[in-house]
Amino acid sequence: MLSLLLLAAAPAEPLVEVKSLIPDVVVDLRYATADNFMKKQVYPSDARCLLLERSAKQLKAAADVFREKGYRLRLYDCYRPHHVQFELWKVMPIPGYVAEPKKGSNHNRGGAVDLGLVTLDGKDVEFPSPYDFFGKEAHHSFQGGTKESLANRELLRTTMEAAGFKKNPMEWWHYDLPDASKYPLRDEPFNPPTDGGTP
Repeated sequence: MLSLLLLAAAPAEPLVEVKSLIPDVVVDLRYATADNFMKKQVYPSDARCLLLERSAKQLKAAADVFREKGYRLRLYDCYRPHHVQFELWKVMPIPGYVAEPKKGSNHNRGGAVDLGLVTLDGKDVEFPSPYDFFGKEAHHSFQGGTKESLANRELLRTTMEAAGFKKNPMEWWHYDLPDASKYPLRDEPFNPPTDGGTP
């Protein structure tokens, strides 16, 4: 309870819905389903992909480049309420894959995004491992797999880094704002209250 009170007291910039900036993005929030490493749903079914405005604008810049190359973004995870971090940590308490809840994840700040690519007509794009795969195949240093999967991983990396994001060496899909840790942890709902307040 105390941690939530501290989170609520911390000043925070508004979160924006990514789809409002990138209308053709494919929102595939895996934690809003049971199709994730925990095998259970931990987000509400109507969860939205929210990010800090800075994160969202940088992501839009990357999306514009991908579109010119024949791809659209597929978003697996964006902002993650802090209380959910405890659920993930119970199942996978391994730093590098899941952030320790007391320290918090950059997802809890709106400063991280998990993503892949689809073609313009929505077909899957191959990567060296599935999303949320905890093994060497997910690492950027992994050189196995098909040439196509490695080329796609490299395209994702170079484009996201050019847009100002920093890769996670252990997860090809995870990108952070380089200074994301300066933003406060937050535990707000995905959707605005019924009285019309902001999320």
